[in-house]
Amino acid sequence: MNNQTLFIETLRDLESRLNSREEYEILMISGLLRKLLLDDNPLVNQINKEYRLKIKFIINDKFSSDATFWSIEDGIDPNTAPFPNVKEVNVEGFLQKQIMVIGGREITIKDLIKHMTNVEGGVHPGVTKTEKDRILKEIGQNFVIGGLPAGIRLLRAVSRVVLKGLEPLRQKVS
Repeated sequence: MNNQTLFIETLRDLESRLNSREEYEILMISGLLRKLLLDDNPLVNQINKEYRLKIKFIINDKFSSDATFWSIEDGIDPNTAPFPNVKEVNVEGFLQKQIMVIGGREITIKDLIKHMTNVEGGVHPGVTKTEKDRILKEIGQNFVIGGLPAGIRLLRAVSRVVLKGLEPLRQKVS
């Protein structure tokens, strides 16, 4: 399979899992996001070498650093945020976007993806090695919204933003 086909099929898989209500199916999104955006040579970068598009993600840039506990949840996607502060960011800005504050610790999209892939089993199960992993593990066990652990639910919202942001590249590849 060539990389263009792998890219298109990865996006299709992401869309399919996004519509699931099953925790396992949503957890597997983390591996797809890692492959697309985080690996040493992310698939998006490999594909975009030919097209040289500016990859942009439209996010809700709300953030609450004063809170003891805060999570943006569905609000990362401006289309599901009640009062969005819309901002356009590149891939690195997207991965560094704060999505949770827990006990004064900021959790980013990158932290969430890495935790879900390397601890929760999205790629392989592991143990908590960092303070952020410990926090995310604890939140996942104790904080449920709409029947899903907070981190799992966040993966769905992050995925919607990723799919919209990668649509121009998808169109070029197709």
